[in-house]
Amino acid sequence: MSRVTFVVDGELHAQAHHFRSKAFYFDGQGIRRHCLSHLAPGETVGRILFYDALPFTGKGEHPLSGPMDFSQTPLIARKQQFLQSLRVTPEITLRLGRSAWQAGQWQLDANRLGELMAGEISVNDIEAGDIYPDIRQKGVDMLLGLDIAAIAYKKQTDRLVIVANDADYVPAVKLAREEGIKVVLDPLWTRAAEDLREH
Repeated sequence: MSRVTFVVDGELHAQAHHFRSKAFYFDGQGIRRHCLSHLAPGETVGRILFYDALPFTGKGEHPLSGPMDFSQTPLIARKQQFLQSLRVTPEITLRLGRSAWQAGQWQLDANRLGELMAGEISVNDIEAGDIYPDIRQKGVDMLLGLDIAAIAYKKQTDRLVIVANDADYVPAVKLAREEGIKVVLDPLWTRAAEDLREH
């Protein structure tokens, strides 16, 4: 039996869920089913490594609506439920970084920004829901890259399926190929970076 290891970028998964919610499952069992659909006859799943970040739970001051406790938002509750579904799903190993608020900065929704720049709306038309905090994952890409390198050097898998589209993973993927591991890319319904597709 050949072993297959899956490396899933949680940020990409969230994007795919947002745009194609009917085609993908936002829970551990759904992710497992998607990964297992990649298996060929004679292959068995080794591990499904899912990379994500713990949600940001601090406090801040929304530019329009005032004080905000991120730990009390519905989004946080849904994220915690999702992470728990991963923890209890067979074969899935949850690998977590952290979330950081970039200097307390806020961002305007891209669509609303386009409308504002085109003169279709005015500043007075901006609503609280159009503005969101600039929260980013930290440490996730590094963790993913190090794990791929360890898997490659230790010959822990015969085939590696990368569910990602980020060019940041190119060095790690290239290393895996150089170590003799077959690599498959699954960018879900997005277009992967050209150099990631190459490797």
